[in-house]
Amino acid sequence: MTRAAEFFAGMGLMRAGLESAGIETVFANDVCPVKATLYRDNWGGERLHVGDIRALSGADIPDCELATASFPCTDLSIAGHRKGLRGERSSLVLDFLRILGEMDRRAPETVLIENVTGFLTANGGADWRTVMGGLNGLGYDAGHIVVNASAFVPQSRARVFIVAHKGGMEPMPTPPPERDDLRLADVADNSGDWWPPTRLAAFLLSLSPVQERRVTGYQGRDEPGFFGAFRRTRNGTAVWEVRADERAGALRTTRGGSAKQAILRAGEGALAARWMNVMEYARLQGAENMNYAGVTPQQAMFALGDAVCVPVIEWLAEHCLSPVMQ
Repeated sequence: MTRAAEFFAGMGLMRAGLESAGIETVFANDVCPVKATLYRDNWGGERLHVGDIRALSGADIPDCELATASFPCTDLSIAGHRKGLRGERSSLVLDFLRILGEMDRRAPETVLIENVTGFLTANGGADWRTVMGGLNGLGYDAGHIVVNASAFVPQSRARVFIVAHKGGMEPMPTPPPERDDLRLADVADNSGDWWPPTRLAAFLLSLSPVQERRVTGYQGRDEPGFFGAFRRTRNGTAVWEVRADERAGALRTTRGGSAKQAILRAGEGALAARWMNVMEYARLQGAENMNYAGVTPQQAMFALGDAVCVPVIEWLAEHCLSPVMQ
């Protein structure tokens, strides 16, 4: 059986996707205690090492054929001011490369690295070239592919994946197409803690004229639909924006003003809004069958927003990893 070591393992959604391809996780590492609780509750703690990756060395990692790294995207995003690998969080991918080097001849033949698409252009592409060059220097040939979770679930979540292998690489396959038939209604709960009239009124008052026309159009639909909504800061003022399609925006960690998403239900002349709940987050990540009882709802959404989408990893395992690993 193919063995994997997961770095920046989070709550274990990389593991969930890889298991579909018969890949067994033999080592996992994350520094976050909340994510570690969810990992243990769903996978056990026997193979989980909780601690800073900077304290690990190649000697700590068991033999494996695959290493994965969903390293922090904080410094690669606009919210992180695009510091890139100069930032404290995103620079941790360099420790991942260091560990691969320290494993020397025991280093896995295949590597999978995941992050936001801003990784491609951060610091004028210098960060991307640093990581790709680091892989090449360790003897890996590398390619990349951008896959959007909207090919599998009603969530707009494009991510770039580096696949690297010792021994040559085939061209990356064509990414799966985004699906227009997936709707937020497929995962949304009709029940829920819908906001009272005063809060709904404040939500509507914050809409720009463009947003107001969009919501009015949704309200006039013959059948109710569900639409993702999120807060933005425009000219120093917090406002609400509603998506122009029936998808959720990319789930994020539930920190900061624009991170936590809401759902607007609109149609037949009616409007209702509320915060998105844990199970909706889980369904949008393909992780509805996991156990979230050991943490608070806020903590669960934090972990889910910082995770990979399970069906995306399943697709990558079948179409990108298995061909090179065989």
